[in-house]
Amino acid sequence: MATETLKKVAVNIILENGTDSEGNLKLVNLSLGTLSKDSFDADKALGIVQVLGPCLSKTINSVVKVQTSTISAY
Repeated sequence: MATETLKKVAVNIILENGTDSEGNLKLVNLSLGTLSKDSFDADKALGIVQVLGPCLSKTINSVVKVQTSTISAY
C-alpha cells in the first residue's frame, strides 16, 4: 500500500499578462513562496493575496495551492 508524505506547500498567484496575437489570454505566475505545511490556512493565504492585489500592476486571475509530496511503498 502506498503512503504519501506532504513535504512542501506553496501558493502561486496567476496574473493576467495581456493577450497574444490570436486574442488568447497570457498568464504569468507570482509565487508567495513556501508556506508552513503543518499550519497552512487557505483563508489567510487569500487574505495576503487580497492585500497584495492593489499593489500589483497586473490583474489577478486565480490563486493556486501547490503541494509537493513523496510517495513510497511503505
